[in-house]
Amino acid sequence: MMEIVYLLAGSAIILTCFYFIVAPFFSTNRGTDSGFEQWDGTLTLDSVYGAVNELEMDYLMKKIKEKDFLQLKEQYQLLAAELMKHESKPKGKVNPASHTEEAELELLRELQKLRKQKGRI
Repeated sequence: MMEIVYLLAGSAIILTCFYFIVAPFFSTNRGTDSGFEQWDGTLTLDSVYGAVNELEMDYLMKKIKEKDFLQLKEQYQLLAAELMKHESKPKGKVNPASHTEEAELELLRELQKLRKQKGRI
């Protein structure tokens, strides 16, 4: 009698596991990634700084190579500089070279602040 109970319980466990393994293949929301569903299309400086911080953590944990780290970090810094340019549109004629340098310095200051807040320095 106990063998039948163990057989039924084992079968139920196996069927439940099989269901959880196979169910994602038959879901109706194919082609959508849950991480991108929450993104509303607005990019902020805080999100870029957060991405740079995550990138640095990945590099320090040896998850990515130095070459890839430097390339991605430069891209994020350029993106942040572009965001800063769009946020503070100049009202008069400003020397573009000095404006770019100023934006880069501001970016570096903000990164330094974030590192201090996170306890990295």
